Amino acid sequence: MALFDLPAPLFAAVDAGLATVLPGAARLAVWAVLAGVGTLLLYRLLSPQKRIGQAKRDAREARRALNGFDGEFSEAGPLIKAQFTTAFRHLGLVLIPTLISILPLLALLTWLEGHYAHRLPAVGETPAVQAEPDRYQAQWIDGDRPRVIVRDGGGGGAVAEVAVDAPIPVVERRHWWNALIGNPLGYLPDQGGPERITIALPQPGYLPFGPDWMRHWLMVFFPIMLIVSLLTYRWAKIE
Repeated sequence: MALFDLPAPLFAAVDAGLATVLPGAARLAVWAVLAGVGTLLLYRLLSPQKRIGQAKRDAREARRALNGFDGEFSEAGPLIKAQFTTAFRHLGLVLIPTLISILPLLALLTWLEGHYAHRLPAVGETPAVQAEPDRYQAQWIDGDRPRVIVRDGGGGGAVAEVAVDAPIPVVERRHWWNALIGNPLGYLPDQGGPERITIALPQPGYLPFGPDWMRHWLMVFFPIMLIVSLLTYRWAKIE
């Protein structure tokens, strides 16, 4: 299992519980609130808030001193040095806590994209499929467990078969980043056969208005998360 997929069973269990009482858009709103609050509070817990506050005050003082300097440029060296020193001190204090606190958010976004961006076709609904390179021909096979079969366009038999039991629109060969984000459908062989299979899975809409791009899950999740994050930032007095 890839790194960002480790919390997936927990996310799935929580979402399944929410699904008993809430529709998809409302569940996305709940996830957005949890992401906004959780990420900021985790950052506050991991970061040295007092030292960051002092570093911010020092940086403001350094900027004020430099802006108010009215002498020769050659005499401004210590002020310029203080400006950069305080700025980099502030950056050094917030960088590591920020990177650590967004890891759960990245894991959640990975799970949401795989769970909410597409849906599996209904029985009798046949999505378009394409294999690369073009000399391979892909075919959607409907049934209790739908799958894609890829054949050699030169008249050969089946060279790949992928069971589509998760709403993932792309299957390809394994890459280095799959150590971080895995593909639930697996991977194509590294040698021989197709390099990539694309499935035009249906995309559910989560808003009852607007063009198709506006009904994407991101258009529900990110605005709510942004607003909640700003409110949490002010409420928790995070430096």
